[in-house]
This record gives sequence, structure tokens and C-alpha cells, in this order.
Amino acid sequence: MRKKHSREAGYIAERMNPHVPGKKVVIYRAAEQGLDDKDGKYAVVCDAHRTVDNVGNIPHARCLMKAPETFCLECRALS
Repeated sequence: MRKKHSREAGYIAERMNPHVPGKKVVIYRAAEQGLDDKDGKYAVVCDAHRTVDNVGNIPHARCLMKAPETFCLECRALS
């Protein structure tokens, strides 16, 4: 399956992680995924390192998805 996370609750989008081959960065509706949404309705998740950042809108989430080193310290170390 090309979009391996697409059947998960709250799934919105995913993209290959540019720092970890074979892993993804995924956007979810936080509450539907069972994640805390007090800091933002959307959760951007680094699949490789299980780092989560919440944001309030899709455009911001998409920016983070394209550059996981901006919210994931382990990706930052690899960049």
C-alpha cells in the first residue's frame, strides 16, 4: 500500500521523511487519533522518531510535514 497510514483514524496526509528512508511524516486530526489537541487541532507525527507537534491549521501542518527537522530533534540531528 502506497499510503500506509491512510486507513488510520484522523488521517489527512503523509510524505516520505527526507532524513529517514522508508519512514513517513504524517498529519492527523489529533483528537481522532487519540492525541492531545489542546495545542492544536492537527498533529504532525514523525513516524521514525514518534515525535508529535500540534498546530492549528493545515497549511502550517503541511510546512512541518515537508521539513520534519523543524519539530523533530532527532531528524534535526540527521539533517
